Amino acid sequence: MALACGPADAVDLAVRAEQAGFDSVWTTEFSWRSATVPMAAIAVATSRITIGSAIAYALGRSPAMLAAEARDIDEVSDGRLILGLGSAQPSRIRDWLGIDPTDVTGRVAEVVEAVQALWHIGPEPVQYRGRHVNVRVAATAGAYPPRSPRLPVLLAAVNPKMVRVAASVADGLIAHPIVDGSALRDLVKPQLEAAAVSVHRSRAPMVVAMLIVVVNDDEEAARRDAAAQIAFYAQHNAYAPLMRHYGFERAAATIRAQAAVNFSAAVSAVTNEMIDRLAVAGPAQRVRRRVAERLDARDCDTLILHTPSMLMSDAAAKASGDSGRTYRDHVSRLIDAFTRRRG
Repeated sequence: MALACGPADAVDLAVRAEQAGFDSVWTTEFSWRSATVPMAAIAVATSRITIGSAIAYALGRSPAMLAAEARDIDEVSDGRLILGLGSAQPSRIRDWLGIDPTDVTGRVAEVVEAVQALWHIGPEPVQYRGRHVNVRVAATAGAYPPRSPRLPVLLAAVNPKMVRVAASVADGLIAHPIVDGSALRDLVKPQLEAAAVSVHRSRAPMVVAMLIVVVNDDEEAARRDAAAQIAFYAQHNAYAPLMRHYGFERAAATIRAQAAVNFSAAVSAVTNEMIDRLAVAGPAQRVRRRVAERLDARDCDTLILHTPSMLMSDAAAKASGDSGRTYRDHVSRLIDAFTRRRG
């Protein structure tokens, strides 16, 4: 289950998810939210559930700081950490992170390799030298070994270049929420498997998928919330190849044209076919059935249920003085839906 909220809500929801029997919770990162701080807080408050980031920005921290944060979370979670990293779009790399967005795939690959080298900081010196990343740390006798012998690192990847990076240096790939099962089978996984063979890996890295899910007895409202999240993604040209794969080119073009002028109109341009294919929205019973069908398809190793982050922008919640209320309520419905099934 994905958690796009602040640390306090994330801890509460993660504890409830663990009690409900969820296998993992995944934090995310925005210009105003850190992925790593909620992970650390969740680690202290829970005892069993796997804690991942989907995603933290690979280029927003130095490899040394990223490795140090991961080591700390690994310790307080007793080895339950999965570090999911992503590059972000070029405009965000430049405007949010203050980094030159050239050779992004090369930079991300070097960050992953450097972090893995720094994972073993201790009695022996650590050195990594690349085109973009250079790290040299003297022997550090006081550094204790991490709980996990190797840090599991996943990379968010949509375009073929980043898929190749994931196959080369990562333990797995995190697919975007609008990558459905067919896109995984027909586009992403063949690229990942071919790239793994090219670097002589014995098997392709694991695949983590994300699914937009809205639980609401008001089906029309549920579908509208799902449409808002789809429109938010479809407005970006980076996902045009996916829209073409689905046959949604015309609708996506309308969404892109409207998004810069009137986002409500962009949401209205999301078709019923897009919602049905790229999201699960409606009453709890239907959501449970559709999620079970997706799991039965076995198109991924892990499935993250993603409550639309667009719900964090709900005007009524902001006006009430509790900005996170609407998003928190929707995640609670998701947890309750699956808790009842296990009860």
